[in-house]
Amino acid sequence: MTDAELTLLSLLHEKPCYDHELNKIIEQRGIRRWAAIGMSSMYYVLDKLEQQGLVRHQTDENGRRLFSISEAGQGVLQTAITDLISTARAYDKGFEQGLANLSALKKHQILAALLSRQQDLSLKIMHLRETYAQEKPSLPFALAAMYEHRLHSMEAELAWLKAFIPAWEAQAPDEPEPVIEPNFIPRDRQVVLPHDPDSIHKVPTQHVPPERKSTPPALRTEIRPLPTEPEDSSEDA
Repeated sequence: MTDAELTLLSLLHEKPCYDHELNKIIEQRGIRRWAAIGMSSMYYVLDKLEQQGLVRHQTDENGRRLFSISEAGQGVLQTAITDLISTARAYDKGFEQGLANLSALKKHQILAALLSRQQDLSLKIMHLRETYAQEKPSLPFALAAMYEHRLHSMEAELAWLKAFIPAWEAQAPDEPEPVIEPNFIPRDRQVVLPHDPDSIHKVPTQHVPPERKSTPPALRTEIRPLPTEPEDSSEDA
């Protein structure tokens, strides 16, 4: 049985309700904070429960549906609640699986993850305390007990986590320092970038007058052909 199904059956166990009344009670009690039951999905869940024979409805003169729990729904609700209360279940199996496989991570990765969980848990406890303090005066005894149980469970885990982190650090081996090898690039493979004209490290060259920037034609070096060697006359004799 889902959280939404259990919630609607429990509310109808208190008294028959119209659909808009159910939505109002869910909002007033803050049930959506811990049960996945949206405003539109509530009608789908009600129709599903009615098809299973756990809920029935009567239509009034205005066409509104008044829902109530059936005898079969009473029995299913009592069985589900008894099972939830009497059976102890492991809390957060995913976290326990992570603890069992810490060896796959490096020391700094483990420490960062544990500290992140500790911070997240502290924030959730703070927000839950604020919400509980605001709603406690109007909460039924059973819902107040639910808040207190959740707070005590989260506070117990936080206390365990604060003791576990230094104990784990004390036995964890130190990580070797990374060896950084120099990145040597051969001279013939180095890229020489042109000087930035705006760079403060650029050395200005001497000023060259305009008339000296190009060589006049009269002063250009004449390129002459190489002299040919005289032929050896001894070979003709």
